[in-house]
Amino acid sequence: MRRQVRRDLINLAWPTATEQLLGLTTQMVDMAFVGRVGAYAVAAVGVVTQPLWLTFGLAGAMGVGVIALVSRLTGAGDDESVERAVSTAAWLGLLLSLLLCAGLYFGAPQIVTAMGAPPDVHPHGVLYLKLLVPGLLGHYWFITMAAALRAAGETRIPMLLALGVNGLNVVLDWLLIFGHLGFPALGLAGAALATSIARLFGSAGLAVVLFRRQGPVALRWRTLWRFSPALAVRTLRAAYPSALERTASTLSMVVYAILINRLGTIAIATQQIAYVIEDIIWLVAFGLGTSCATLVGQSLGARNPDRARLAMLEGLRLGGIFTLSVAASYLLIPGVYMRIFTTEPDVIALGTMALRVAALADIPMGLVLILNGGLQGAGDTRAAAAFTLLGSWGVRLTLAYLMIDIFGWGLFGAWIAAACDWVVRLLLFWHRFERGRWREMAV
Repeated sequence: MRRQVRRDLINLAWPTATEQLLGLTTQMVDMAFVGRVGAYAVAAVGVVTQPLWLTFGLAGAMGVGVIALVSRLTGAGDDESVERAVSTAAWLGLLLSLLLCAGLYFGAPQIVTAMGAPPDVHPHGVLYLKLLVPGLLGHYWFITMAAALRAAGETRIPMLLALGVNGLNVVLDWLLIFGHLGFPALGLAGAALATSIARLFGSAGLAVVLFRRQGPVALRWRTLWRFSPALAVRTLRAAYPSALERTASTLSMVVYAILINRLGTIAIATQQIAYVIEDIIWLVAFGLGTSCATLVGQSLGARNPDRARLAMLEGLRLGGIFTLSVAASYLLIPGVYMRIFTTEPDVIALGTMALRVAALADIPMGLVLILNGGLQGAGDTRAAAAFTLLGSWGVRLTLAYLMIDIFGWGLFGAWIAAACDWVVRLLLFWHRFERGRWREMAV
């Protein structure tokens, strides 16, 4: 059974991981292009990133609820309920998109101010955030509905759509940031417009696929209005702890970013570039965690908890091999990574230090993301929320404050604090997994 589980996990994981890496590739191209505009432009992206991650976390939490419910129903063979759950998820995703986008657009000046943006960065951050909003309206809905496809084991469609979105984004970046082929050179604003347009095309493409697709995970005009309050409650009940977890985690990262932002524009730019590089591990581990969630949910729905446990162990093994390989490159050639995104010597020097610390921090980080995904697929989302709260607020922020403000270690101290956070979370998640209570969770 081990080989079959490994094969199923890889078949689910590689399209999801590829989709995430495609997004990272586009993000890297964005950062490389924006880095040529100037340090202020990179810093403007940096001060907006953490508030955006908060909204992505909420949309992702909705996706967690959708995966937990749809994978269980799929494993139980209840096609009618799957179809109703997907229609309900579409409306929940749309409502969440409208609420989040309204908050971002009208609150943009206050958000950038709260993030501690320096005066030379503030107006650029506000403009960048507002121009992203139209694309985000479709992107949040995309996150919710792509989760429904993954819950049924269909991971290739989101990957192919991501390929189109990212390819379009790169082309539009080249045209709108630098003004090639007669287009206006809009700089940072061009990067935001390119991302928005590409995301709108992606969400439109997913809608077309869902309306034309056969099977229970699809949208039908005749059933689209069949919003099920009962299934909505089950989805939100599974999503609620994950929303708390992701909100707690992202808010802690907002405070963490504010501590770093006080170190100045060079530190902000360095942190943003280092985050993009670190995402190589983050996104692949997230893809494996999502695949574990699907297999765990389907296995528990089919009343096969041994297969669910085996799926998580195989996910950890594959994730550990990948994480160790990439982390070694951070340790050995950090300057090569930094020079892809900037030519400023101060940023390269500071980023080289940050990536060497990240080489140690990212190993437990990758394993935590996989364990977290598997437990969420089982419906065990409350423990993840508690562990994240303890790690992010109790460990990371406490140590970051001490190391930055008391010891004066600057960005180096901030990354040491992050490494300690991930180690504590890994110990807690592993203990939860070994206890095995997740096998009996109801969704």
